Amino acid sequence: MLELIAIGIIGGVVTGLSPCILPVLPIILTVSVGRRPSHVVAGLAISFSAIMLLGTILLSALGLPKDLLRWLGVAMLVAVGLGMVFPKLGSWLEAPFDLIPRPTALQNRAKGHGGFVLGLALGAVYVPCAGPILAAITVAGATGDIGLSTVVLTLSFAVGAAIPLFFFALAGSKIGDRVDAVRRHTRAVGVVIIALALALATNAPERLQRAVPDWTAGIQRSLGENTQVQQALGGGGSLAACRTADPSKLQDCGPAPELAGLTGWFNTEQPVTLGEGKVTLVDFWAYACINCQRAGEHITKLYDTYQPAGLQVLGVHAPEYGFEHEVANVQAAAKREGIHYPVAQDNDFETWKNFNNRYWPARYLVDKQGNVRHIHEGEGAYAETEQLIRQLLQEANPGVQLPAPVEGSGMSERPGQLTERRNPETYFGFERAQYFANSNYGAGSRHFDAVTPKTGQYALAGDWTVNSDHIVPQRDASLQVNIHAAHVQAVVSGSGMLEVTTPDGARREYPVADGTVDVLRSEQPVDGIVSIIPHGEVTMYSLTFG
Repeated sequence: MLELIAIGIIGGVVTGLSPCILPVLPIILTVSVGRRPSHVVAGLAISFSAIMLLGTILLSALGLPKDLLRWLGVAMLVAVGLGMVFPKLGSWLEAPFDLIPRPTALQNRAKGHGGFVLGLALGAVYVPCAGPILAAITVAGATGDIGLSTVVLTLSFAVGAAIPLFFFALAGSKIGDRVDAVRRHTRAVGVVIIALALALATNAPERLQRAVPDWTAGIQRSLGENTQVQQALGGGGSLAACRTADPSKLQDCGPAPELAGLTGWFNTEQPVTLGEGKVTLVDFWAYACINCQRAGEHITKLYDTYQPAGLQVLGVHAPEYGFEHEVANVQAAAKREGIHYPVAQDNDFETWKNFNNRYWPARYLVDKQGNVRHIHEGEGAYAETEQLIRQLLQEANPGVQLPAPVEGSGMSERPGQLTERRNPETYFGFERAQYFANSNYGAGSRHFDAVTPKTGQYALAGDWTVNSDHIVPQRDASLQVNIHAAHVQAVVSGSGMLEVTTPDGARREYPVADGTVDVLRSEQPVDGIVSIIPHGEVTMYSLTFG
């Protein structure tokens, strides 16, 4: 436990010194004037920890948007700023928090300063960089897997992040003590807080964050690659050790974890079980993930080739997008992608958590006794996996007649050859958008002037509404993306049509449904502009490339 606390504190300190604190740093410096820095930072640490651990669970249970808490934090900052502009309002806002039981002396010193309230608001808008520690906390909070270790790790991470923030807040307080004008003009400070809160609401600091290099990236990477850290975050054990093992050799990873919480079975008359004399390939996938689709072609080929010899395949569908929870959508995607091996849905991520899975796609090879013998995360190494399947099938039945291998090295290498130049996965929602060419890209309803994107970029034209994880076309809306890819898919939902013009000038229309739409498929990589004009009630999430 002491090691876990140390890991959390170190990860928090590194995060607190990274460029990701830039959006909240001006507020921390400003609000600490005339307040106790300890109260500001304590409020931030408490609300941040509570939101990380319980926010997603609570919002999901109530059916509320996942960004609600962030907007409440912005609203609280605006309210506190207004309270400084209008002191009577400030007293009303602070009154409920004065009722919180605290030592009398501390309550008397804190009364009227609002530092704790401001800290609570900052905790809701504080979005630190997702290093390895925070990633583990985020997954635990999102899936409800909150135990003592998770709570300890979260609290120690919050304490670590609070240490540098405390010194920043202390600096702001000292500056205010030295500059009398700052202390006298409380209303002006309130106006500054309101302006900074509105900047956070409109994601104005994002461009600055992208422009500033992350001077902590090397430390974060070293921390994530440390063996002790990986064991602490991943639960340790033989499965964790097998994730980085030689992909061409069978390993002894221990018993396969339990298949739990699986629903929506199809392509089978009864649920798949592990072991019991059967060699099983377990594949974690999501149907809108193009990496999963490319891997699925190889897995289907292996199933078709070796199923008569005793191989069974289980596709565990763990949804990445909301619409991927629907049974009909998953079944339609499986049919479209030619998947006819057994599939089950893991909408609550129970099997995902049991396997301590971390990626889409990921495959686990289980022998006839039910032991995991091989793990591969991501695409590739299909020929190596095939050879291991052949070994396990021969172990299970020494007299089995195996067909000729169907995977060659060239088939495994082709995706990697294209990876260096092809477009990266491109998200449209403002929370993850990176590759846009428009200078005014950001949240809300906006008009975009037509610009020509560079290779790897996209550009919107016309009127669009940009939301946290998707965009919605309005009047005269169109999208252009400059590609180097052989395969382009749009992740969409709703109804209507996509009018697509490819670099060769060909124009086609594709119907929209919840899932993916192939807007380009070629044998060889294509360079140039793909234009997409949506018609009807269409929501667009991302573009993926192959």
